[in-house]
Amino acid sequence: MPMKCPVCGKELPDHAAFCDRCGSVLHSAQPDHKPAADPDGVYRWVCERPMLKSFFLLFEIWRAIGIAAAIIVLFMLVMNLLSGNGLKGAGGAFIAGILVFVILMVLSLPAYWIATKANNGKYTVLFEMDENGIDHTQIKTDKARALEALTMLAGAKTKNYTMTGAGMLSAAGTSLYTRFSAVRKIQADASKCLIRLKGKLIRNQVYTDPEHYDFVLDYITSRCPQAEITRK
Repeated sequence: MPMKCPVCGKELPDHAAFCDRCGSVLHSAQPDHKPAADPDGVYRWVCERPMLKSFFLLFEIWRAIGIAAAIIVLFMLVMNLLSGNGLKGAGGAFIAGILVFVILMVLSLPAYWIATKANNGKYTVLFEMDENGIDHTQIKTDKARALEALTMLAGAKTKNYTMTGAGMLSAAGTSLYTRFSAVRKIQADASKCLIRLKGKLIRNQVYTDPEHYDFVLDYITSRCPQAEITRK
């Protein structure tokens, strides 16, 4: 028996999450194990992580600092060798690079604390996933407001233009898009509901709620045939 919209009565596909006539959200139509999907086939969800309990952001900062410091040290070593200073000069360049790395790591701690305070202690991310890839966007609002905005935005996408929640998500922070075709390694950690995507010059982290983790992981792995998959 076809499903019907409880508001306008239009017959809808069994998998519909929103009515394409009136824009009503069909809460019962969306299985609990999946994030919400709009009629365009784009899955959207919001995740929140406490910044002082999950230090993944700080670790990413340290990783970036380490790569930058390694590049600087390598450059200084090459310049010393080319200028004829020999191993003694190269050793000095190495020590200077290590010192710069340590100083930057120490300075990153108060910077991380300031960023934590500025975000009310939470890192909130909007994920948008379709057949081609996934977008990871930091948003400047809490999870409850973001979910409300997503519901309104989904209504607007079904041509119900009286529901306009897009503005609530307009103040977005950094965004990182990853194409599935470019992913070469997937690291899945079920205990943290974390999926790491890696490739050449690609590094993305996908977070989910526990009830959505299996679906999101299966969706991603099935669209990354070249990727090496490790699970914890």
